[in-house]
Amino acid sequence: MKNRFRTLTTGMLVGLLLWPTLSSAQDFSASRAQVEGIPIGATIKLRTRDGERMKAILMVVDASGIVVKPATRIPEPSRRLAFDSLDTVARYEDRVNVAKYVTVGAAIGASVFLMLLAGVR
Repeated sequence: MKNRFRTLTTGMLVGLLLWPTLSSAQDFSASRAQVEGIPIGATIKLRTRDGERMKAILMVVDASGIVVKPATRIPEPSRRLAFDSLDTVARYEDRVNVAKYVTVGAAIGASVFLMLLAGVR
């Protein structure tokens, strides 16, 4: 029984030591597959393994990484990022919030109506 427990414990420890290396290889292929599905010139949101987040324009995709141009107010030079340094990559889609626009329009309309009523007297 003790021998079986030692074998099981040893196997679990070896598995835990090898797991980060195996998972990083899978992450590399997963981020590469994500990027290959995005067309060149599209706006993307990405996060690096260092924790840096940015919105950028995808310029080049090759075997070792990507080249992006950060979408900032002050122009920045393009950056080359290796696939192993990327944590997440997703296409950025600007969403229109219709409820917000309806609410703002209704508030403006109501204020104009009240101003017209106040001016009639």
